[in-house]
Amino acid sequence: MTENLSKQTNQPWLKVQSRFKRTQLGRPVFPRATTMPEWEHVEEHSHNWGQLTYISDGVMTIFTPQGSFVIPPQQALWIPPNVAHETYCRYGGHFRSVYIDQKYQCVLGSQAKSLVVDPLLKAMILEICTWSDDYTLDDKTLRFVEVFIDRLEQAPTSDFFIPRAQDSRLHPIVSELYANPGSPLTLEQWGQTVGASSRTLNRLFHKSFDMGFSQWKQKLRALRAVEMLNAGQSQQAIAQQLGFESSSAFNTAFKKVLGVPPKQYIKA
Repeated sequence: MTENLSKQTNQPWLKVQSRFKRTQLGRPVFPRATTMPEWEHVEEHSHNWGQLTYISDGVMTIFTPQGSFVIPPQQALWIPPNVAHETYCRYGGHFRSVYIDQKYQCVLGSQAKSLVVDPLLKAMILEICTWSDDYTLDDKTLRFVEVFIDRLEQAPTSDFFIPRAQDSRLHPIVSELYANPGSPLTLEQWGQTVGASSRTLNRLFHKSFDMGFSQWKQKLRALRAVEMLNAGQSQQAIAQQLGFESSSAFNTAFKKVLGVPPKQYIKA
């Protein structure tokens, strides 16, 4: 996938392959609980079953053919069967995901989507992740699974998502800014690098992302800030690393993208 986080100048990513080697689940849902270390990159892979990807603390960035999803603990990502994906976890965290039999795709959808995780859904995810691999399929467990699937079907979707760029002229810009969202380069300067006018590039941004370059960059920086806030970094440090002139400018931009200021986001 072209748009990823592997281009990283300050810290090398620890690349690993998916550790799950089963070819069949043998259960309607299957618990998957591990600890992800800092700077782990699980390389691109896919499954014959669906996956609800969740991290109970920390933040993951997951790339699919649709684009990139930022997944904090308040959200989870539904990944349908056979959809390629790769996962980055910059600051580490507790990975608590649930593999889901492909028969539920007709209910949960054929496109990856970020879902809001309310307290009940979080409790159900964490409960499933305490089950053994060969848990008993009795009536009580099956009822729990059906309620779990119902909760996923009803969960609101989130906008912590950036689509893939549709034009190759955007790829160098997108790749660099994923790796260095604080880059000060203007669209005019990027135009000199990729051989297109700033007007053309801005039109391509609108075509790919339904927003211009400046708005796209603000969203990218806000989503990176979510990672940094969850890792406990100060607003001043975040503002500096992401190229904002001040903490106040960062607060304003964050609220404009996500609807709440950083302090309120942390409390939520």
